[in-house]
Amino acid sequence: MKKNVYLLALMALFFGLTSCPGSWSEEFSVSAYEPILMSRAQLEASVLLKAAKPISKTGKLYRYGDYILINEPYKGVHLVHNQNPEDPQNIAFVQVPGNLDFAVKQDILYVDNAVDLVAIDISDLSNIREINRVKNTFPALLPPDHFTSEALASGTPQDAVIVAWKLKKQ
Repeated sequence: MKKNVYLLALMALFFGLTSCPGSWSEEFSVSAYEPILMSRAQLEASVLLKAAKPISKTGKLYRYGDYILINEPYKGVHLVHNQNPEDPQNIAFVQVPGNLDFAVKQDILYVDNAVDLVAIDISDLSNIREINRVKNTFPALLPPDHFTSEALASGTPQDAVIVAWKLKKQ
């Protein structure tokens, strides 16, 4: 029994001292993503009600009366009429670049529009309207892998806001 414990300790020590060639921090310190930028003026005019479009990637879901609101990361919120759960109808898309999260309270949809917090009146879903915007509420969006982006390290234009990230072409 003692011999097995010593053998296990020796093996643990051996595997613990070995490492992969090169330094992990050197190989993986730069992001595989590059930022998608938008000017401040474009960002502030970007929250729009659009026609329904296919849902390609889903984020947060929220039930709002007979509707389901589905976040599509970095793009916006899909509005799905769900009065008949066997036949839900995708009725509209609220374009919100840089959107990762949202909440609803008393007919107001609160969304992150990249670094801004935006309040949208959704009491009439055919005529939504932005009612308030609090600028620079949130920090800049990080790349999905949370590593430093070469583009950010070299500096972004002063008036630019990161609204999404895309994989670099290899």
